[in-house]
Amino acid sequence: MTALAILTGILSLSPSASSLALRPRSITPPTGCPLPTWQVTNFAWYNGSHSLDCVHNEADINAKGCLCGNTWCEPNQATCNGSWVNVCYTGMPNYQPWGYGPPQTLEIDFADGLTCADQYIGYRVHDIGHGESNCGYADRGLGRIVSFYGSSNEDVSTGHMDYVLGNGHALTCDDGRQITYSGSTDFQLTCQHDAFFNATCSAEPFEIPVLSYEWVS
Repeated sequence: MTALAILTGILSLSPSASSLALRPRSITPPTGCPLPTWQVTNFAWYNGSHSLDCVHNEADINAKGCLCGNTWCEPNQATCNGSWVNVCYTGMPNYQPWGYGPPQTLEIDFADGLTCADQYIGYRVHDIGHGESNCGYADRGLGRIVSFYGSSNEDVSTGHMDYVLGNGHALTCDDGRQITYSGSTDFQLTCQHDAFFNATCSAEPFEIPVLSYEWVS
């Protein structure tokens, strides 16, 4: 049997490199210290092809609209009976200007009860799929931050998630010292596209392994 045949046989019996990359193992914590478990039970991302994009799209960034109170009127400056404003900087928490589809949204639920929910917010230009997700402003201030990276362009692709357990959520070891953790993982992201290339993305439940720790006190 040739060396190539042997290698091929070994690879056929072993998990693929991609599957190994999707399931890294957690570290062993210091003696007497608890190790958290970060199990994602639900992941849902909607990325509409006509969602307002105040991060990448210069046309959207520079777009103006007619704001009539808390709603949008026909975007005609000559007949606007409200305020002619830049649609990206109104400060409204959730809105859909004329000509745009539903806003982009992201929802991540964890088995321990943590819920991260994001959507386009006019006064907080946030690029979903390229970094930190909103898990509640007060909670993020304490340092429990979940970051998601991914693309909705493909039917099946690899997403990435980081988890930081900051000082505000430090765990206590048997000797009284406090410790925090961080971890990350890749996961399979599946997206379905409609005729207008609006993407509805999901993922099977997965775990974010703990990969490092830091002493707080």
